[in-house]
Amino acid sequence: MPGDPETAQDTLKLEVVAGTPISAVVALPRSTVICGRSSQCDTQLPDNTISRRHFSLTYKAGAWLIADLESRHGTYLNGIKLEANATAPIRTGDLVRCGPWTFRARIGDQLSTGGVRSEDDLGSTLNRVQKVPQAELGSLAQQRLELLIECAASINTAASEDELATAVLDALLAGTGFPRAMLIRSISGDGAVDLVGFRGPAGEEAEDLVVSQSLIQSAKAGEIVRMSADGPVNYGESIVRLGIHSALCAPVMLDGAVAAFIYLDARNAEQSVQQDAAAFCQAIARMCGLAFSNIKRAELKSRHDKLLGDVQAAGEAQRLLMPPSKARVAGVDYVVKMRPGRYVAGDLFNIITLPDGRLAAYLGDVSGKGVGAAILMATVQTHLKLALREHLEPAKALDEVNQALAEQGTDGRFVSLWVGIFDPAAEKVYFVDAGHGHWLVRLPGELPKKRECVGGMPLGIDADIPYETEVAPFVDGSRLIVFSDGVVEQTNPEGEEFQLDRTIKIFSEASTPEAEVEDIFRAVLAFAQTEALADDVTVASLENSEA
Repeated sequence: MPGDPETAQDTLKLEVVAGTPISAVVALPRSTVICGRSSQCDTQLPDNTISRRHFSLTYKAGAWLIADLESRHGTYLNGIKLEANATAPIRTGDLVRCGPWTFRARIGDQLSTGGVRSEDDLGSTLNRVQKVPQAELGSLAQQRLELLIECAASINTAASEDELATAVLDALLAGTGFPRAMLIRSISGDGAVDLVGFRGPAGEEAEDLVVSQSLIQSAKAGEIVRMSADGPVNYGESIVRLGIHSALCAPVMLDGAVAAFIYLDARNAEQSVQQDAAAFCQAIARMCGLAFSNIKRAELKSRHDKLLGDVQAAGEAQRLLMPPSKARVAGVDYVVKMRPGRYVAGDLFNIITLPDGRLAAYLGDVSGKGVGAAILMATVQTHLKLALREHLEPAKALDEVNQALAEQGTDGRFVSLWVGIFDPAAEKVYFVDAGHGHWLVRLPGELPKKRECVGGMPLGIDADIPYETEVAPFVDGSRLIVFSDGVVEQTNPEGEEFQLDRTIKIFSEASTPEAEVEDIFRAVLAFAQTEALADDVTVASLENSEA
């Protein structure tokens, strides 16, 4: 909600760093934002190279994910083209390119300032920022060649941004004569500097420094620029106050956009710099750009591998805890099927025979993804199974489990759950709907219908909220169908959701529990037009077959 500190902290902004100026793409948590050329998209990107639905931004379990939506010209994250319909985590500082635009991501107010400040000298008409002539850039002295080759080896073997910063800054100090060098990731509109690394005279700390905004802003055009005290034009007052007599700023390019800046300066009585410092600096900047690309490619692979590992671990936990897909228990025939989605949100389902001979069943969804969701899913499964066998009543069992989850803390995760105790002989089902909502009752000779109920809050949010057991008819030959939100919320390539109406229609045309389950899976996959469903899909059909 507006003004919510948690929402503001997790809000994702994609700000233009290359291409025609447009407003930032803003994505709020707990929502999916579709970006594309169509006016139906949440954020419209008006260019013919942009597909109608180009990419999506989704917030899951405290992390932002970006997915290319089968766009014609592709979506690039840090210079790496995303596979169609595949998701990748996106973090502050990442570069997203689509069509003519390159955006830099920022989540909330995340910014690694490193203590460096910038001086707002942009309005001064006296300061002088010059593009370095190409002829001068081509004059790299022969004696620098060996140093440059040595630097190239250390830069290209850097495995992280920190290692890259160390190699680049050491090379710059050795090859330019500047006593002070910085690798800057970005500078924000308010002048805050996002510093990757710093090298300077002994005893000098980054937090004591102020750098020139005008020099960095000029380098955003993609060319190396400098300030010099030579010539008839003097610096503006702000630069005089900083004591800078020479400075260089070179953009580090990644995928055609500025990914970072190399900034060097000399101050007060510090020595003059080498004549070919600009040429050496540009060469190092180009090497840095190539190394950045390699690091980002490796980082993206690592993110994918971690995400895949989480998905596989959570999927294995789901499989281990699932009951047989088809069985007859305590006068009830059931069929269940579960298919993990890309995010593996943590669906849980179980069938339990109670001490009094009745049957308990539940289906729920743990918010979040990966190992954390899988651990919470397993915890709920174990606790709920014991509580149902002890209390023989859904509300009391959920009160106990809810209190335990809320008091222990679940890192913001919660569990939506439908739980019922089936009594075929009495032709009733006693149930609690704890924020789940996805279930239907099908009486003999009738179509499946959604049954209104009091319901309750998902588990793990408020320990003091009591649950209430409700009753629904479960006469001989009737069926109860319960399913996860992955059914109704699955989207097609146009962004339309499957929704409840389609779900009821599919169930209405099925004649057996097996047909209900299989038909809905076929329909959802056909609707999605992909095998990679957005979320877990679990469907169970339970039939009173006491007679």
